[in-house]
Amino acid sequence: MKKRNFSNFKTFACATASFVASGYLQAVPCSNTHLTQNTGSPVDSDLEKLHAPRDARDLDSLGKLIDSDSQKWKATDHSAFLVYMYNACGDLSSYEYPNGSKRAELLTKYSLEVLASGHLSLEDRVRFVEFLGYDSPDLEESSWRRVRSQKAELWLDTWRQLAESRDPKFDVTNVPMINVDPPPGSGVPAGASPGSVKDPKLRADYKRILDRNRAKIERFNEQQYIRMNADRFYEEAERYLLNAYSKPPWDSAELERLLREKRIDPAVRIRLLKEVTEH
Repeated sequence: MKKRNFSNFKTFACATASFVASGYLQAVPCSNTHLTQNTGSPVDSDLEKLHAPRDARDLDSLGKLIDSDSQKWKATDHSAFLVYMYNACGDLSSYEYPNGSKRAELLTKYSLEVLASGHLSLEDRVRFVEFLGYDSPDLEESSWRRVRSQKAELWLDTWRQLAESRDPKFDVTNVPMINVDPPPGSGVPAGASPGSVKDPKLRADYKRILDRNRAKIERFNEQQYIRMNADRFYEEAERYLLNAYSKPPWDSAELERLLREKRIDPAVRIRLLKEVTEH
């Protein structure tokens, strides 16, 4: 069986700047793939254990491993937990499995767990909500109604967050500095570590300059991410909602209520409800 394309995990690349551990700046590619597995990551060994059951398409064994190892990371390191769960969900979503219902149930379970685990960046929230696009056809009606409502709310909450986070006046040409100039008299080149500045006052001034630039980087990256990914997410959300609410039990009233509560654009609401009733 062929590995499927990660259509849900498109990333953007841009030249930008990022802080390294020492506190100064260096140029790096802004790919926003921070949840992908990197050599030397503390979760490497646990992710490698997933390969055998994944390649054997053994969802029972795969689920048991994820259940066990994910809790370890969840209890000790939230960032590592996100990396582990993103890659684990990727193994579930990007390969074909004989039992599609079981795969959908696992993806739903793990995505909901991550989304309820604490603060997530907007990008991370988008990533894990997109894993909710898989539904099990074997759920009983009452369970399906509950799961559909829960998923719809998460899709629409994220839609609203993307829409409200977008700054239409943001100047994408005003890029952050890659190498920040230290204050005059510091005696160090642009991009140097603050620790290399001997004068305490100049060192403190330099740290403040770096902090401002870091905030600008974060803002720039967020706005770039939204501009390059929001429309795709909206399309996926509409597609999911259309498919979900075109299945019994019919409940266009619930969908309309959610669309209104989440303040989704009226034109989108009208179009989507029309498509659901005609489907």
